[in-house]
Amino acid sequence: MTERWTVEEIAPGERHCHRVVEEVVVVDSEFQRIEVLETQGYGRGLFLDGRIQHVAADEYIYSEAMVHPAMQLLDGRAARVLCVGAGPGGIVRELLRYPGVREVVQVEIDTTVVDIASRHLPSVGADFRLDPRYRLVVADALDYLATEREPFDLIVNDLSEPLPGSPAGRLFAAEAVRLVRQRLTGRGLYVSWCGSVGPVSAEFAARIFHVIGEVFGQAHGYLSYPQSYGTVWLTGIGARSPLDPLAHSPAELDQRLARTCAGELRLYDGQTHHHMFLLPKNVRAALSAPVADPAAPIELLVERL
Repeated sequence: MTERWTVEEIAPGERHCHRVVEEVVVVDSEFQRIEVLETQGYGRGLFLDGRIQHVAADEYIYSEAMVHPAMQLLDGRAARVLCVGAGPGGIVRELLRYPGVREVVQVEIDTTVVDIASRHLPSVGADFRLDPRYRLVVADALDYLATEREPFDLIVNDLSEPLPGSPAGRLFAAEAVRLVRQRLTGRGLYVSWCGSVGPVSAEFAARIFHVIGEVFGQAHGYLSYPQSYGTVWLTGIGARSPLDPLAHSPAELDQRLARTCAGELRLYDGQTHHHMFLLPKNVRAALSAPVADPAAPIELLVERL
């Protein structure tokens, strides 16, 4: 049998690979190709249209980074949370660590991803789906945002990458982000991954970050490093009210985390929070540079391999 490696382009001339030791599931849904692959270095993971989503060894890095900075900026109090996408559920799992969260709504258009993840990705966990605070809504996220009237304290965008032709691109555009803003309470926060900010891969992430700043009037970026992605990763927060992510010391954040969040975290604490938001000079420069064509569709222009 020919040895298989996953191969995905991070930027022109730059690729990242994982050796596959077993193909657990390979299926085409109505929306995308879904694969659960056992990798040699990082264990079992989910790949959509050939692009890595989560693998067992460092899924916690991405999921904790997407949830806990914003939740701590909200003092652990987000009565109602919307999670857009997030098929495997790691982000939902982290949100439900907070007793102060009354409801988590996950809007996912492709239930095949949810079903496969619940059966074949034990590292993400499935117990959260039994939590009475969790509700899955099968819908197009834009349709849901257009019709839902009860506001949210936190909205997390965890859609897969907007490859050319993918409907996901619409959710990163300014019109969709304006709709998100309308669905937030006055203190509410919007969290979205932005993407790779390596030396030659930051332009796409900068465009998403620019849209958040344009719509909300302020955008706060922070970094994490899921090693399986092969690149440093930017996440952005938009806020309707003035926000200072570094207003509290690491010690104060640790006290707040202990008071508001159940269970032991592997990545996030007060010191990590400060490290995340203290962006290096090259990333600050990439995010402050003018966007070449603000009206162009937000699509990740990489080669499908």
